[in-house]
Amino acid sequence: MATWTYKQWGALIGALVAFSIGLIGFDETILVVLVGVICYFVGKFLDGELDVEDIRNRAQRRG
Repeated sequence: MATWTYKQWGALIGALVAFSIGLIGFDETILVVLVGVICYFVGKFLDGELDVEDIRNRAQRRG
């Protein structure tokens, strides 16, 4: 298999989260997932792939 589908990635991530819940507990797993998501967006910002001005403009138009 050359590339993975989103279903396969989802199954792998779901299995890792379930394993983590069993190993370290629910609260700790939520903390790890939350920190991972935050760090993903920080990395995306540092790579220049996240347009903060666009996000702010969209948020102001909704309000």
